[in-house]
Amino acid sequence: MIIPAPGTPDFGRTSPEDPVNGLARRLTLLERDHKALLRDHERLRLRVDELEEAHAWAGPRPDGAGQGNNLHHLIAREFVVLVEQRVQNLARAAARGQPSQDPPEALHRRIGAICRVLFGTAEPSPSALLSAVHRSRLDPLASAAARLCERAQEMRRQRESSVMPASWDFAFTAGAPLDGTWQEPWPSCPAERPGRFVVAPAYLVAEQVYAKQRVHTG
Repeated sequence: MIIPAPGTPDFGRTSPEDPVNGLARRLTLLERDHKALLRDHERLRLRVDELEEAHAWAGPRPDGAGQGNNLHHLIAREFVVLVEQRVQNLARAAARGQPSQDPPEALHRRIGAICRVLFGTAEPSPSALLSAVHRSRLDPLASAAARLCERAQEMRRQRESSVMPASWDFAFTAGAPLDGTWQEPWPSCPAERPGRFVVAPAYLVAEQVYAKQRVHTG
């Protein structure tokens, strides 16, 4: 076997110190470090979000506004969930034909009609809610309608218990572009199209938007 003299390149194998291999190893390490930084950044972002939320939900300030603010955040969150789940489920159940064949606009109009009964100016009642979706007071949906009205009444009482003025805002101009500061399209509706009708009202507290108004566009 021929042993290369010291300092003679061995062209029969790749040296560990080969520049190409060294660059490849360096790129691999950089990629690994980059992924680790991305993971750290995501953890930090989540932590910042938690701290900001904790700050927003901090205890009441001396003027008592903090306690009212916390209450309205709770109401706004529950309101959004109520509309997206229970109100929408009732609107789907009230469809006359097959739910799968229910046009989106018809569904959105029923959701809007239910929201007006629950959060409009008049006191909500099961009979008014069923009438809004064209059902009789003896309809099998009557029990679900009654439960929805009870929850809406409780949310209204909670709102009125605060010193901060709050309201569900249905104000709307048909055919106008959406104002992103307090309006957004209902999911599946294109944001670039003008608004046609309100699906769910905004929840405003001391002129601040706690839940945006959601609109059917087209």
